[in-house]
Amino acid sequence: MSTKQTEKNPSNNIEDEMEARILEGAKDGALGVYCSLFSAKSQIEGQDGGVVTALLLKGLQKGLFDVAIVVHRKNGYNAEVTAAETTEEILTSKGSVYHRVNTTKKLLELVAQGKKRIAVVCTPCEGAIIRKLQQTQCKDVDLTIIGLFCFGAFNPQRLKEEIQTQLGVDLDRATKTQVKQGKFIVSVEGEEVSCRIEDLFKAFEGTCGSCGEFVSRLADISVGSAGSKNGYSTVIVRSEKGIKLVSELDVQIDTADKLEITKLAKLKKEQAENNNTKQRQNQ
Repeated sequence: MSTKQTEKNPSNNIEDEMEARILEGAKDGALGVYCSLFSAKSQIEGQDGGVVTALLLKGLQKGLFDVAIVVHRKNGYNAEVTAAETTEEILTSKGSVYHRVNTTKKLLELVAQGKKRIAVVCTPCEGAIIRKLQQTQCKDVDLTIIGLFCFGAFNPQRLKEEIQTQLGVDLDRATKTQVKQGKFIVSVEGEEVSCRIEDLFKAFEGTCGSCGEFVSRLADISVGSAGSKNGYSTVIVRSEKGIKLVSELDVQIDTADKLEITKLAKLKKEQAENNNTKQRQNQ
């Protein structure tokens, strides 16, 4: 059972205000507001535990939303944002492509078409923008946000070049990519090769270095691989909508390593603060 956050510290930060107004549970300094944290594995073959796909399928089947904004891989290791309204369309979007995509644009397109109940799978930066849109263009829209853990998005072309240089692999031929335990893992023709995330710094989008958000603090549910064993996903439930989505979800449950997640969240925040300080000094 969750406990509504009742103490609201005075703050001029709009994100703090939204946490207090929208989310459910106690506030953790590193992980944000949440009411439960666990590790899970579904029967769906997907990224890590296939939990995001399982959540989307349940939400659609139970009528919690009518359409989901997802990222679909196409043409090698490229991606596009699509609107999924059927089980088949959701299953087609399984897996992760670590690019920055514009989910906000697709959201506004759906709102303009008259869609009223929308789920969005997105990174922390997109989630923060979408929460702000709830106060303007999306006031009358019932939004469900499934946020992803994110240490940074890659520029597609630069990532392909770095993977080819460091691993000798054509990323367009990869059947799966995964970020796990500080490594970027590529599966090609049944074999896995990997390199350290820190060795791919040249491939990161420039603005990612100034973002200190790792765990999608403003989502209804946050999902990622950090803190879970192989084949499982960490799930952080943050709202009443999140509670409804995970209730009776057909998954195997395990314990998540909160300490590991906290360390990564603090690390990203510290790196962003250092980068922002350097930028100010160089101005």
